[in-house]
Amino acid sequence: MTAFTPKKHFPSNRDDSPRRRIWTAATEALLGTASDRSIAARLKVSHVTVTRRRHELGIAPFGTAALAWTAEMESHLGRVLDTVIAQKFGVTVWQVSWRRRQLNIAPARPRSEQLSSIIAKTQPSPVPPEPAAAPTKRRFLVDQPQYRRTGASYPDTEDKALTAFLERALAEVYSLDLKPIACPYCHSRHTALAAKPHARLPRPAFYCGKCDKRFNRLTATPLARLRHTEVMPAFIRLLSQQIPYEEACRRLGVDYKTIANWAKKIRLWLLQLDPSGRWEAKVRLGIKTRAHIQCPRCGAEGEKQFLGGSDHRGRRLICSTCNTTFSVRDAERLTQQRVRLEVLYDPGKIDIDPA
Repeated sequence: MTAFTPKKHFPSNRDDSPRRRIWTAATEALLGTASDRSIAARLKVSHVTVTRRRHELGIAPFGTAALAWTAEMESHLGRVLDTVIAQKFGVTVWQVSWRRRQLNIAPARPRSEQLSSIIAKTQPSPVPPEPAAAPTKRRFLVDQPQYRRTGASYPDTEDKALTAFLERALAEVYSLDLKPIACPYCHSRHTALAAKPHARLPRPAFYCGKCDKRFNRLTATPLARLRHTEVMPAFIRLLSQQIPYEEACRRLGVDYKTIANWAKKIRLWLLQLDPSGRWEAKVRLGIKTRAHIQCPRCGAEGEKQFLGGSDHRGRRLICSTCNTTFSVRDAERLTQQRVRLEVLYDPGKIDIDPA
């Protein structure tokens, strides 16, 4: 057994640390000629080490020195947020902040005044009415939460028209009527009853004399192999509701895969029943949305994230540009535009053939 030899302890010397020893005239000449991460990978050190040394020597980041700043661009520094300037002139936020620090200009801050106070002072015009959408365009409710809070429940957003349409269609395909229907394969009317319902055949079967095939009312539909039909009436009432699949699983007592399979097949079936897509566009189950509106504080356009809400103020949004929050109601009043909800995630999306 070898004896343990304690390590020698040397006095600490920051100037003699490995991080300091890598910097020579040759390695410092690399700073600013490429991104900090690429230089760090070449020197086999952390990019933080490269960034810190570049700041110590007062060397601009790669790409900032090559940018030609005009008087118009510099006039926005300190008056508008760096992120907004970068978006307006097509440059990076680093380039804007570096130039602002070179000119000793303090950064702009978003307004801290409550938007409700600004609205009370300015008295903006009422929000213009929402334009009529096409029948085949999916409509969403902006105040509907996408996640259920503990102890809370989702509001009822069922579309009664879609539910009634599906109930009539389901009653027809699950009917025990013995009258023959057209053949789903060749569309011939030369059909006859092949078998009445019995213990092993829950629905009547028919026979086509033209193509010599047997079928029932579910043949050639997405519902042909659908199971758990006893909870189908409850499921179709959830299709038009703006709730996630997880909530449907909780209410019906089935797993996520089953709900996803049902939703996909029902949406395909709706397109078979009405190829225009008017009824399929009413399905909102499982679809998550993202809001698009101009930020009332910094003026940045584009996507905004939902941030909960309250009963008296409605849904709230957060702007990634200025990192401030505001209610949908206040943003619509100040910007004079309606919030636009676009699909962020659609687990049951169906590719419709334009032909």
